[in-house]
Amino acid sequence: MCEDTKVDVDIEGLPGEIAAGSGWHEFSLNVANDSGSTLQNLEYLAGASADRDGEKLFESKKVGLQAWNPEDRTWEDLDELGYAVGYIGYTDELAPDYEVAVPMRINVRADAPVGAGFTLGATIYGDADGECTGFGDVAYRFRIVAPGTDTDGTRPQEGGKAPVTVRKPAAGTPEVTGSLAATGSSSALPVIGLVGGLAVVVGGGAVFVVRRRRAGSDT
Repeated sequence: MCEDTKVDVDIEGLPGEIAAGSGWHEFSLNVANDSGSTLQNLEYLAGASADRDGEKLFESKKVGLQAWNPEDRTWEDLDELGYAVGYIGYTDELAPDYEVAVPMRINVRADAPVGAGFTLGATIYGDADGECTGFGDVAYRFRIVAPGTDTDGTRPQEGGKAPVTVRKPAAGTPEVTGSLAATGSSSALPVIGLVGGLAVVVGGGAVFVVRRRRAGSDT
């Protein structure tokens, strides 16, 4: 793995508070190349958890998480092993100072536990220099409040890092394709990485995501 990340992974538009049972709330997972080299085979993952490290992933029946599939023009569930987590797509190539945005939405259901929540985003990518495989991630906090709580005035969170200058390429902005693991992957990178509480295996034309268990734990 690369020692330093070459991407800025960000979440934008997520409310600071979400009332349980208030329906879907849209936001975006943004990945920008803030390096001087072209990145290749970027794979994107996302999840929702009660903790920053992703050790306490929400059950998808409590907190629903969806990503937009641009090919089928529909929202698709992230529901790996019954948890709100999954693979959301890839980009073949991302030039310096370019950015991709993955539309997403979250639904905190009425019986979801009140308290802290985090949306997690991550990317694994290959460096065009061929020296290493890179990784970047983000965890944004929000608070789940009781059903019917007035959350008016709660501003969506903004990006926490310096903005990236986005130059529009002649053919348009880079696409995010292949929403969800069922559509496969453009990458053949033989990588095993940890994304918060997720074990991610990338290779052989597919991405597999499983919940990582704590050391010495049976659950």
